[in-house]
Amino acid sequence: MTRRKSASGDPVTATAELVRTRGYAFSAHETATDPIAGCAEALARYGFCVLDDVIAPDDVPLIHDEVDAAEASISRNMAAIREVLDAAVDGSPSVETMKAVLEEAPPGVELRPVGRMGRPPKPPNDIIWLPRYAPYLAHPAITGVARRVLDDHLKIAQLHLRPIAAGSDAAPGGFGRARYRGRADTREWHTDWPHDLSAYGSDQPLQNAGCIRQPFPDVTMCLVMIWYLTDVDEDSAATWVVPGSHRDPRNPRGPSDGITVTAPIPGDMQVTAKAGSVFIQDSRTWHASAMHNTSGRKRVAVVNRWCPWWLSVDDYAPGGVFNTVCRPLSLAEYSALPEDVQPFFRHVCPDVHDTLHPAVLDRAAAAARRNRYGFEQLEKHADKVADANEHIRVPTQD
Repeated sequence: MTRRKSASGDPVTATAELVRTRGYAFSAHETATDPIAGCAEALARYGFCVLDDVIAPDDVPLIHDEVDAAEASISRNMAAIREVLDAAVDGSPSVETMKAVLEEAPPGVELRPVGRMGRPPKPPNDIIWLPRYAPYLAHPAITGVARRVLDDHLKIAQLHLRPIAAGSDAAPGGFGRARYRGRADTREWHTDWPHDLSAYGSDQPLQNAGCIRQPFPDVTMCLVMIWYLTDVDEDSAATWVVPGSHRDPRNPRGPSDGITVTAPIPGDMQVTAKAGSVFIQDSRTWHASAMHNTSGRKRVAVVNRWCPWWLSVDDYAPGGVFNTVCRPLSLAEYSALPEDVQPFFRHVCPDVHDTLHPAVLDRAAAAARRNRYGFEQLEKHADKVADANEHIRVPTQD
């Protein structure tokens, strides 16, 4: 399937209209329309949407400051972990060596055991630094969209900060190579895990987290959410997207697709949103963080990746200590989360069993009842059961 086009066949014209109308955005508190249905439709049509007004206005500056403080704490901790590893090993250590070294890390270095036996501990999930932000993960509009598009049982596979420095600032937090920052005509197109073709680790088996093979099946397997804590537009590091690209069989990093990841694509656009809004995209959507930010202030944002229960999220990359996949929680940290947020993080707490959610079990129970009904009909109406499916017709595919 190829990208959707406007009636004139020109994606540039279609995108200009989408930018003008902001038809991909819906208010989380709208009462006249259904924002969940609107977002689901936009995700199916464009590959992305925006939910406005998710975070209460009074909370936005407080969470902004919380994220800023978390960025500093996380950066210090990551530097300390790297220092421990660099001092103990030469070159690329084995998983066994990393595990032994990090389990003996000095006090003050924040690491948590993971659920998979034989793997080294990892930095704690970034959610531990964000107690004021955490309750919003259970916002009914957010979970409603995720459940509508993915499944009833959800997991947050990754949660991390994504700041973008202002101007050509080379300080931590800037995105992309420093020498390219500030260019409005430069992109870094990619799709997100599990549709990230570089799989976080290229051909390195200890770092590769896995990726769906091209051409991607027409199934939404992950929703990426970017929670903006600053206003974003064309001049303040808004996310670049190519509308409809989630259903294009090509990929920006596709070895045979002829796409230059650093160049603009006709019909691309930047979303606009106020602080407190959430950008949501299908992980197949071609997108890029902005290389330019002329607003004079850092873009502050939190990213999380939501996936259904059936997606394998932590089976590979055994040496991926520094990636953001399934960063763990201790039992105390998990228990400190709001009760309605805990189900999304059960899979990253080794001390908690991650059982299927009631909605999934209810579906299974209904299927079991239907199965029993069939055999009851066989026993009660043996003379009629041969014709019981005469009304069923399965069309063949041309």
